[in-house]
Amino acid sequence: MENKGGSRSERRKRAKRDGGKVLQEYGSKMMDLCKKIVYILLKCLGDGLETKYYESEFGQCHGYLRINHYTPPNDIDGVEGVEGLGMHTDMSCITILYQDETGGLQARTQEGGWVEIEGSEGALIVNVGDLMQAWTNGRMRSSAHRAVLRKPTTCLSFAFFWCFEDEKLVLAPDEVIGEEERRIYRPFLCKDYMKFRHNIEKGRFEKVSYTIDGFAEGDALDSNEKIEK
Repeated sequence: MENKGGSRSERRKRAKRDGGKVLQEYGSKMMDLCKKIVYILLKCLGDGLETKYYESEFGQCHGYLRINHYTPPNDIDGVEGVEGLGMHTDMSCITILYQDETGGLQARTQEGGWVEIEGSEGALIVNVGDLMQAWTNGRMRSSAHRAVLRKPTTCLSFAFFWCFEDEKLVLAPDEVIGEEERRIYRPFLCKDYMKFRHNIEKGRFEKVSYTIDGFAEGDALDSNEKIEK
């Protein structure tokens, strides 16, 4: 009998190739969605800001996809929850997350508690990242969050991160800051913050100093001072 599916090796190659195409298409759609979201956010920040800053500030942004697969320990029954990914903030401008029905995403409140973000079929979760927090001078906040396993089953999620280019000087425009406010974050290169975060990622997210606030807050210039780029 002829094996129309081909050999096992051929089937694996075909599955890998087809899977790669699906992921590329997904990433492309997430890129388009991020652009639309940022355009709307700029409109919310002030009249005409989307026209003035959308292309000049966000036109060179790039994105990357991360697939998270969490496997619970064998003894999870009876346990309140096991962290699959510890508390952290995203380094991006915008993050779009898809999580399966298992859920597990929790967002940290200002009071220090945790809110469950329920998984829902077909739903996407949008999160503001550290770079957007700095660019908006803190008007938009990057929320701390974590992934917690509560069920004896694996959890799968797709996180798409939309970021500034490495050489981008992250600096809140005067129109975003406002005349009555001061600049919270000093200007910095995107790649320098990425390097800062990669150096301290392992188990240190709980410390406030290892966020965008600890990296760029303080000694910032007033909005009317000249900034050398």
